[in-house]
Amino acid sequence: MENIFIIGHKNPDSDSICSAIAYSYLKNRIDSENRYIPMRCGNINSQTKFILESADMNAPAFVSDIYPKVKDVMSDNVVSSDENSPVFNVMKNIEDLKIRMTPIVDINRKIEGIVSILEITDYFMSDNLLKKPVYIFRPENFKKVIDGYFYKKGISQEFSASVMVGAMPFERYVNQMKKLDLKKTILVVGKRRDIIEFAVENEVPAIILTGFTSEADVDVDFENYSGWVYVSNLDTAETLRRLALTVPAKYLMSSDIPVIKPYSDLSDAKNVMLTHNRRGLIVVDDNDELVGIVTRSDVLKSYKQKMIMVDHNELSQAVEGAESAEIVEIVDHHRLGTIKTSKPIQFLAKPVGSTCSIIYEQFKNYDIKPENGIAMLLLSGILSDTVMLKSPTTTACDISFVEELSGIIGLDYKEYGKEMFYATDSLKSRKPSSVIKSDFKEYSEFERNFGIGQVEVVNLNEIEDMKQIFIEALDDVCKERKLDFAMLLVTDIINTNSILLVTEFKEASWLTYRRIDENTFDLPGVLSRKKQLLPEVLRVLEERSEK
Repeated sequence: MENIFIIGHKNPDSDSICSAIAYSYLKNRIDSENRYIPMRCGNINSQTKFILESADMNAPAFVSDIYPKVKDVMSDNVVSSDENSPVFNVMKNIEDLKIRMTPIVDINRKIEGIVSILEITDYFMSDNLLKKPVYIFRPENFKKVIDGYFYKKGISQEFSASVMVGAMPFERYVNQMKKLDLKKTILVVGKRRDIIEFAVENEVPAIILTGFTSEADVDVDFENYSGWVYVSNLDTAETLRRLALTVPAKYLMSSDIPVIKPYSDLSDAKNVMLTHNRRGLIVVDDNDELVGIVTRSDVLKSYKQKMIMVDHNELSQAVEGAESAEIVEIVDHHRLGTIKTSKPIQFLAKPVGSTCSIIYEQFKNYDIKPENGIAMLLLSGILSDTVMLKSPTTTACDISFVEELSGIIGLDYKEYGKEMFYATDSLKSRKPSSVIKSDFKEYSEFERNFGIGQVEVVNLNEIEDMKQIFIEALDDVCKERKLDFAMLLVTDIINTNSILLVTEFKEASWLTYRRIDENTFDLPGVLSRKKQLLPEVLRVLEERSEK
């Protein structure tokens, strides 16, 4: 089952949030092959908070971008080992499971290092091929790697030693052993009592017996011997081969290794691998606990997030990284932008007052009655975007849907709508820059780049005392986003009037609205940015561009 994110535009308004939640509910009802998840890429305003509380719904999770993440491609079913586990286990992982590296973790799954073919090769390839190798042994690992049993357990839990095979004449064997540090030599021997007794007398740390079919065959006195005695059921050659593989993983592992977090961008993982010349990375959570492994092949899969855009259809308004995602569907009621897709998609576009109207129509098409909470969201989205059905964008379809949804919930939408709009924060309690950016659309037309923000209030009087502050904030937005000019439409949704604040631009004097002062216009009856204000601005720009 694949995740498909449903996301509205930046600085989401109520219609954007409500439509994302409601559409994910519908899509999950009609499509069991995928998992649809509503998300948001901006903060929620006070009106939307009121709506969510009224509907008893949680806000969608915030996402700053939709670039592919490590968590999207990593393997989370990770086979790990502890530091004392024999390297044999790691090699079995490589052979049987085709795992390129094994993380070494402590009891809390915190990373201590990794063992891969590189570490194994480095450990067993001695610096001097003519020198007798010395290994680190942990006798408890003998039984994990070598088929057999302990005849006697010794004192030392861990030690370093070379390996000697007792297969030569006794005198020569003694001469060879005396050349070695007997306290650091493991003996592998068959039924050679003289050799075994010499090893016992000299307290070698461990003796591994081969060729013994039963305990009765072992006729050596080990009572005063402090070392380990292990009886192997394998032949001598195989016992020797496996003995080297009982080395604890901690002595092979690389502890200075790069790690990455699951929410890191895949591009970051690629860069870390190249920088450290690694074929894979360990993935840890915020507690530094192992959660997965990501490999080069994972990074090269060109994974793309899948998303549905609601309440917008332009990349400039979309979540960061949308250009790298696979857009599988668009649901919107605005003018068409310039978005391109790699394959045909479902595009639900209709000139109605709200995206929620389009989505509710889909509920009806599938003959699915929304539960009360979803119905409340759909109703709220329509009322918000149509300014309680007063906006010129309002259609007969919007009005009909509001009446139907009100009937499902059993409330008076007019009274509820007033409460919803009164829940909007006062302008004086908000930063001018956040007011402007909360619902700000950018346009590029007739060789001019500009932006129009809109904010709804229940009383236009409060803008009078803050007008100059908002003009200065608009200027700052222009500089920040490299725009030629910017506007803020302040709309009184109760009395259906607006005030337009503008930065300086030469075409302003050609607007048909009454000019109050250099930066302010009176717009009686104007409620819609897209259907009333934007067409007028585009008309002026087009006419003056021809001069």
